[in-house]
Amino acid sequence: TRTFSVCSPDAPVIAVVGTNTSGQTYTVSWTALPAITSYELQEAATAAFDNPTSFTVAGTSRTFTKSATIATAFFYRVRALGGCSPNGGPFSASERVVIVPIPPINSQDNSATVDINNKKVVVQNVFIPGQGPATPYSAATDEPWLTVSPATGILLPQGITLVVSADPADLPNGTFTATITLTLGSSAKLGALDAKPTVSVPVSISVVTPVSPANLSTPPANSLIIPSVGHLDGINSQWRSDVRITNTAQQKINYLLRFTPAGGDSSQIKQTQISIAANDTTALDDIVKNWYGVGALGDAANGVLEVRPLNTSGKGAPNAEDVNVSLVTVASSRTFNQSAGGTLGQYIPAIPFANFIGKVISGDARAGILSMQQIAQSAAYRTNLGIVEAAGKPVSVLVSVFDAAGKNLLDLPIDLKAGEQQQLNSFLGTKGITLTDGRIEVKVTGGDGKVIAYASIVDNKTTDPLLVTGTPLAQTPSRSYVLPGVADLSNGSANWRSDLRVFNAGTDPQYVTMTLYPQTGSTSSDPISRSVSINPGEITILDNILASRFGLANIGGALHVDTLTDANLVVTGRTYNQIEGGGTYGQFIAAVTPADAVGKGGRTLNILQVEDSTRYRTNLGIAEVSGKPATVEVSVLLPDAKVAPKLQIPLAANEYRQFRVLQQLGVGTAYNARITIRVVDGDGRIAAYGSVVDMQTQDPTYVPAQ
Repeated sequence: TRTFSVCSPDAPVIAVVGTNTSGQTYTVSWTALPAITSYELQEAATAAFDNPTSFTVAGTSRTFTKSATIATAFFYRVRALGGCSPNGGPFSASERVVIVPIPPINSQDNSATVDINNKKVVVQNVFIPGQGPATPYSAATDEPWLTVSPATGILLPQGITLVVSADPADLPNGTFTATITLTLGSSAKLGALDAKPTVSVPVSISVVTPVSPANLSTPPANSLIIPSVGHLDGINSQWRSDVRITNTAQQKINYLLRFTPAGGDSSQIKQTQISIAANDTTALDDIVKNWYGVGALGDAANGVLEVRPLNTSGKGAPNAEDVNVSLVTVASSRTFNQSAGGTLGQYIPAIPFANFIGKVISGDARAGILSMQQIAQSAAYRTNLGIVEAAGKPVSVLVSVFDAAGKNLLDLPIDLKAGEQQQLNSFLGTKGITLTDGRIEVKVTGGDGKVIAYASIVDNKTTDPLLVTGTPLAQTPSRSYVLPGVADLSNGSANWRSDLRVFNAGTDPQYVTMTLYPQTGSTSSDPISRSVSINPGEITILDNILASRFGLANIGGALHVDTLTDANLVVTGRTYNQIEGGGTYGQFIAAVTPADAVGKGGRTLNILQVEDSTRYRTNLGIAEVSGKPATVEVSVLLPDAKVAPKLQIPLAANEYRQFRVLQQLGVGTAYNARITIRVVDGDGRIAAYGSVVDMQTQDPTYVPAQ
């Protein structure tokens, strides 16, 4: 007779939320092991598990409730008891939760986090500054999950403190923001049609999901990769990343969110899962801190976020829609410097893993080269260079720097480990290169890895960043490139200018005609053209183009860059507010071709990161790019709203419009909104964008439609 012993040599996989607000309950859970019914869970104040507290648990989870007046970390690990190891099996990798105190009364950050498995009311005190003499007020909120007390009273000159209760019971995973609005003045003395002064304060709650350790793996082709997200505090800087993910499908999709910190240490990879209902957008504010717990203790991390759609059917085998799930998933990120005076930020795209480049074995060698222009290292600007490997395999790249005339200034080989992100701050400066305007190429030279590259150009005076994503040199040639949104506008509070760069990535000289189509409503509506010739490998620099080349002022519009034959051009622009005394607040704009644009019967375009509030306002820009009329339908999708406000806009051939669509539709305050645009009539093709402007700094972030 042969006997068998049941053994469980593996360690469980542990999971716990990255942050939790003081006084809230959270759950530590782990994977079950075969034939094991009892586990030892250890809790410690240090990652080394000095003097741990042990709990014997019959099951695979245990809840805790912790309170803290300062941010405090608790570390957990677990192992099996019983089986073939009388002293217990191996411990799991550890995970930590950071207990974050409720924000102080006068904090500008009125936010909290709760575990999705333990959603309980969060109560905090919110300070409302005085608005002059003592004034009667009535207080209300615009979301049912937020209440405020006392609802009426007197706003004193020194301000008052309100008690605010956020109940997340009916909220799914994500960040939710509501507004406390104080209406000032006695309603008995004001007529029904009189406008009453108001004070608005946003309050946020993040319903977070458990985080567990993860291993390095190659993403599927439909994964979206955000090449840089972070939470970093420095001198006069507090960098944060807000992520938005939209599921445009007609059924719920589960997503794996995998965060890989910079440096290539695979032991630090963390992952969590979220669910997004059909046609919903999930906000993940300050994702590195709130979801992964990095930053709550004064620590910092920058890294890469993978958004991996999981099986949409939830029944095992992928269905037909799973194969194309990347077509129904849209994501974006805004990384910004937060201060008491507002934010300075940059849009960071979510790039399909299928678009990452590798070593070219045969065919056009340019398919393995990424190019970034509008690069500078000068008294005015500095450039940070980032390179990301996402296939989970080592790779070697060659970084080359060129001036505007195409002269090679530097060739630098760099090796990346599997899954590594390298961000080289002040890259040109550390190599002793001064460059007013140039270009960087990143070429894969060896290994099986796949890479993407980006450059963040930072204004040295304002510290405003602008992100340039690497463009493959092997792209579909076109005869027309359209830059939606160029300007020369001065209105007393801002001085908007546009700089244009045109790089000839082909092998033949190109004769280029640039035509400005003024924005609808401009004093002049007639198109104006100028021409220029560009040699192969050269960049044409056109600073303040409307004034310097067109002789125009106080006008905005769309700029069409056309060639006589199909050409391989890279056309980019930077539209910025020129600050009095020096420095700029700007946004990077990449040109689109008619092939990039959409027409009748084509896909619906989506713009994320949309907000209209005391924090941000959003301008919508739409351009017809093919020279034919089109009618577009614009819809605004709001969280929890059953009806999407919409309007139809007839566009003439080559027409360009920019306007505040939420304001025009009477939407009012809106957080985490999404704008959709589709062509419903005509033969024209359109491109669109959102420009999200900080209400304090007036810094714009350009969010292209996807």
